[in-house]
Amino acid sequence: MSLIGRVGRKRPRARLATTVLYVVLCIGALTTVYPFLFMASTGFKGPTDQNDNKLVPAYWSDSEELLKKYRDDKYAGDINVLESYNTGANSEPTQITSYNDFLMSLPDRMWKAGFRVPPQGVTSRLAVRWQQFLRIKYRSIDKLNVAHVDLNQSFQQVPIAIEAWEQPTWKPPKTIKWADWAEFRRTLPAEFRIPVRTQWMFQEWLRSKYKNRFSDVPVSTAAGAKSFGEVPMGETSPNMLSGSSDWAQFWNRYGPAYNWDSIEDRWRTHIGKTGSSMPILAAERQYLTLNRGAVTREFAVRNYLYVLDYILLHGRSLINTVLFCCLAVLAQVIVNPLAAYALSRFPMKATASVLLFLLATIAFPAEIAMIPSFLLLKKLNLLNTFAALVLPTAASGYTIYLLKGFFDSLPQEVFDSGQVDGAPEWLMMLKLALPLSKPVLGYIALLSFMASYGAFVYAFLVCQDSKMWTLMVFIYQLQITSPKAVVMAAVTLAAIPTVLVFLAFQRVIMRGIVLPGER
Repeated sequence: MSLIGRVGRKRPRARLATTVLYVVLCIGALTTVYPFLFMASTGFKGPTDQNDNKLVPAYWSDSEELLKKYRDDKYAGDINVLESYNTGANSEPTQITSYNDFLMSLPDRMWKAGFRVPPQGVTSRLAVRWQQFLRIKYRSIDKLNVAHVDLNQSFQQVPIAIEAWEQPTWKPPKTIKWADWAEFRRTLPAEFRIPVRTQWMFQEWLRSKYKNRFSDVPVSTAAGAKSFGEVPMGETSPNMLSGSSDWAQFWNRYGPAYNWDSIEDRWRTHIGKTGSSMPILAAERQYLTLNRGAVTREFAVRNYLYVLDYILLHGRSLINTVLFCCLAVLAQVIVNPLAAYALSRFPMKATASVLLFLLATIAFPAEIAMIPSFLLLKKLNLLNTFAALVLPTAASGYTIYLLKGFFDSLPQEVFDSGQVDGAPEWLMMLKLALPLSKPVLGYIALLSFMASYGAFVYAFLVCQDSKMWTLMVFIYQLQITSPKAVVMAAVTLAAIPTVLVFLAFQRVIMRGIVLPGER
């Protein structure tokens, strides 16, 4: 029955009160939904924008933000490289086409693979591409470990090979892993190829020599530059390297390793123009213009795909969680109704004391019982088993008290008719009491599911073997080494099952809450 009758609803005061009530409820709903939306939105971001506190990622609509994010991803967040490779912004389209052809024609020593994993990151476009290449070639992680003499647990953990072409004394190792990497490098398109610029190597050499203090760089070397990333290179001809200038010292050391051949000279020969800088920034901007949708989608789903891959392929966390939740729910709907039915149907003098004891368990936090439970399970040799996860939580004082009150409210005539027909007590419980208690049992099952699905501290305490870890434990391990955006993606995906369960069974929840109160 409604609190306000049909006639009363038409009054202005009633309408105003109803409107205010709904506005307040909507605001309350928004305060509940907003944190989840903000968490999901952060999962779409990355190192450059994960702390901007914007609900909608800026790179979805802002081209400059997308370019900034794209370049940071390509150069692995290295600020020095980003500054040095910020050249050729106003180049002509014909030069960009020639530049892409130029990149594809470079020898191995003059280019590096871009889109590597940044220092604080866990995955990248290059890493995904490299791991997919190995999956196709080796099929099995065991075969890969044998070939590469490694101990990777999954393809997701296989690291990218190290390239140090900018170091004059570095040479590729003669291993099967490098042979696979060399074969993989040849498949990379121009977008993934970063030229090893002589000017950038010179700038890095200056950083090392002057300990990153630009004020110590001689005016003749700086040549009007305001930072290391703007310092120009000198003449590459061996005949022009006399003296003790910084450029002469650098190129006399680095030149022989590159046969006195700089990539800048190669580019000017390729393009046929003197003084023409490589159109690096223009090429990257053009690529984003032509592939904006694909790049945006890749950024948006990268963290979520990584987390899904981590969960599905990293151990048995998903299977363990499903089994744990099913067993926990089954134990709760079997043990608690049996205890509550016995207290309701067969009262004794100590029933009130038993109920008081059950209610007293609610007053203490669950953490108090963790250590005693751990010691008991250890003596019983049940650690790292599903029994350790399920048995300590099979009985709940609050649940037994709730069910006992509900069973007491059932009409006595129902049980009297069953006794007249000769039904035993167990049959009356199965055929009469439990069917009438479906809303409450459904509510208890949902509470049990949420408690077992979200269990972390206790699950990690009694099951420290990684083969028995549940989903929440694995997500915690992921959070230790992952950036904020990946963590938010993991937490969002972990929250989806509980949201779906609530939406699917909200009627059961409401009936389980309201019905005992009405009784």
